Amino acid sequence: MDKQIIPLVYDEDMMRLRSEIYVHWDITSAPHMAIQGITGTGKSYLCKLILGRVGLYLPTGEITLCDFKRDDSFTFLDGCKRYHKFEACMTGFDTFYDGFLKRQAGLDNSRNLRLIMFDEWASFLQYLDKKKAEEYRKMLSTILMMGRIFNYHTLLSQQVLYAEDFSKARQNFSTIITLGNPNKTVVNMVYDDFSEKIDNDRGLGTGYMLTNGSDFRKIVVPEITDMEKVEHYIKRAVEYST
Repeated sequence: MDKQIIPLVYDEDMMRLRSEIYVHWDITSAPHMAIQGITGTGKSYLCKLILGRVGLYLPTGEITLCDFKRDDSFTFLDGCKRYHKFEACMTGFDTFYDGFLKRQAGLDNSRNLRLIMFDEWASFLQYLDKKKAEEYRKMLSTILMMGRIFNYHTLLSQQVLYAEDFSKARQNFSTIITLGNPNKTVVNMVYDDFSEKIDNDRGLGTGYMLTNGSDFRKIVVPEITDMEKVEHYIKRAVEYST
């Protein structure tokens, strides 16, 4: 599989040295990402930036976007075949998972990247009955554990990444970004080995990033200077078909 790398966020320590150095997302080696933070910390903004760059740098990539909370940030995707809102997120996830199973079974010989972005996974699970929620946890866990082999990837956004939402597969999120100031629960869950580096100084669009359990850094989300361009590349990836 060819390298799949996109510029992601700025390293804050390098910015203090007057050098805007990007931290890159190497999707090949760090296949799944989760973003957490309370409302108003910029999660949707960062997700749009990431999705736009996937569409720009990986032009044959296919994005499925499940927008459970129906964020106004993604209304420009209304009518797109892989954009799903609220209850329709079930259909979107099912279709994505079926594609994964077909590729796993050798029924799909394409190797292009396929990424599902799910906004508010935890709220989605709470909406379902107990049995159905467990089915979706298990499906997501399968993708988290085996998706990299078949170029299937996940980008999840929610307020807190509680382990029970991922059927014990939370550790398979190789990149975790926390925007804003994490509370003690989040520090203990995700950043326990780096707690001495956590400062209560995070503002809008800043946070912490941990990759593969060992690469910790403070990050700054870049400003989007052309939102129309970002939305164009997101829409292209959501509509793209091999």
